[in-house]
Amino acid sequence: MKKILLSVALFCATCMTVNAQVATGTTSTRTQNMKIVIKEVFDLALTPGTLQTISFDALANYDAAGGIELAAANTVNYKANHLWKVTAIANAPEFTYASTTNSKVADLSPMPTSVLQIRKTGGTYQALPPSTGAAITVASGTRGTGNFTLDYKAVPGYTYQTGEYTVGVIYTMTNQ
Repeated sequence: MKKILLSVALFCATCMTVNAQVATGTTSTRTQNMKIVIKEVFDLALTPGTLQTISFDALANYDAAGGIELAAANTVNYKANHLWKVTAIANAPEFTYASTTNSKVADLSPMPTSVLQIRKTGGTYQALPPSTGAAITVASGTRGTGNFTLDYKAVPGYTYQTGEYTVGVIYTMTNQ
């Protein structure tokens, strides 16, 4: 019986040694893929904001023929992870007219959107196209965040009746 027990003990010890040697010399690796999904970022904000109307009314340097200028009247803040451009177009084919105290509606001529000109500060003025036209590019840039200012110039001349003329400007940010 002692021999059997000794044989069993010797056999078990040999198995443990063999198993221990196999476990010590083996390496196991696994690779797990990680995916980061980056979505398009195009964020455009206007300061003083879209609920305020920018008016040429209070200017002391009124020059209908040469133009009435509002420098840095709007700040455009942007965030983008693409090359981008900001375009502008009127929301109507022409300005909307509202009479004032000295208005004579019988003389009314429609005011085209091209009376209003826009530029990125330091750039060249471009006439605002009507809603039926092609948008103009007012600025473009690379990935990142930042801001720029817009200047406006109205050149109504002496063609239009006394009154208030209003048009909306639609700014759109797209990738290039």
